[in-house]
Amino acid sequence: MKTCDAPQDTAQSRRPSVGIITHVDMDRAAARPLDNLITILDPLANKLFLITGGDYDNFADRVQIIRTSETSRTSLLSKVLEQVVVGVRIANTIFKLRDQIDVLLFFNGAGLAAPLVFARCLNIKCIVILTYLGAAPVARAIRESGAEQESGELMRLRMLGMLERVSYFFANELIVYSPSMVEAAGLHGYRTKTTVAHRHFLNFDEFRFEDNVEHRDNVVGYIGRLKEEKGILTFVEAIPKVLEAHDDATFLIVGEGVLEDRIRRYVHANGLDSKVELTGWIPHGELPSYLYRMKLLALPSYNEGLPNVMLESMACGTPVIATPVGSIPDVVVDGENGFLINENSSTALAERITEALQRPQLQRIAVNARMLVETEFRYERLIKTWERIICDAKDV
Repeated sequence: MKTCDAPQDTAQSRRPSVGIITHVDMDRAAARPLDNLITILDPLANKLFLITGGDYDNFADRVQIIRTSETSRTSLLSKVLEQVVVGVRIANTIFKLRDQIDVLLFFNGAGLAAPLVFARCLNIKCIVILTYLGAAPVARAIRESGAEQESGELMRLRMLGMLERVSYFFANELIVYSPSMVEAAGLHGYRTKTTVAHRHFLNFDEFRFEDNVEHRDNVVGYIGRLKEEKGILTFVEAIPKVLEAHDDATFLIVGEGVLEDRIRRYVHANGLDSKVELTGWIPHGELPSYLYRMKLLALPSYNEGLPNVMLESMACGTPVIATPVGSIPDVVVDGENGFLINENSSTALAERITEALQRPQLQRIAVNARMLVETEFRYERLIKTWERIICDAKDV
């Protein structure tokens, strides 16, 4: 197996140059996963070209950021036209960089099928990193939410799902975060070019294990985007059911998103203002202080890869209750280092929260969770895996 040369100036020209393409509509919550990926790749690459949108910045020495943009659209036709325009812009950028890039990573960008196929025609090696399970679970979450949607949104998601399949077919390699994602994302036909590798590592000085979780108040939290596919509506609708059994419980919702107004209306209409705190978006550096306030973190998501906040919560000694989607069941063992919900409903979630709050040995679960992430999610463990992926890709 070939390996990259050590990051020394004399060896720099022999290391691959890597392009990373993300969704155009990068939001603040997506910045941390991208930071992690760049931190891993920076010492392995000669140069990193990041093709992205939004206001994302990264100051690593070898990163050159090339920005794309899109306009907010409402109708199906305008969204399709915008997708075409964005694809052309990205393809044009790839063409300009064709002699400088050895391998392209599509990170959160599996729906960008046209630029990927174009890059393959230019003999650039393309790797798709599946950060979540695709468009289908998002569509399911929207249907089950009962919310009024923008015109054509479900049709757009069906089209996005087809584009994702085209990307999977033409990519040189697919990266998934765990074996469970192969089955969940329907990648059976691509096993020969699928590799298990994640980009998750924690700063254990920042996310410390503190106190005995059993001594904390009965605070149940949610941290993440306020969007249908994250299951936030399931969490909110579970609150009155939990309070029937634990009237001393309070609830903390951390994050921002399109559902914030709807959540606030629900909280007020159900007389929950004194029980529920919505913080909005918080800087990542403040996250540990919020996790230490919680006795439980609920993640009732329809669609995940491997959520950073779950690992960070486990590191801080805050047990997690989550749906078994994406790579979550490869990390969380029900009743051992966390809790799983087999049915994504407010009733099932409320029952699981109630059971966990009454559990006599919650501290044992917290300790087990910390031991797992301390062992499996260190930076040093990731470098060799990604070294092989990037260097082998250069030589395919």
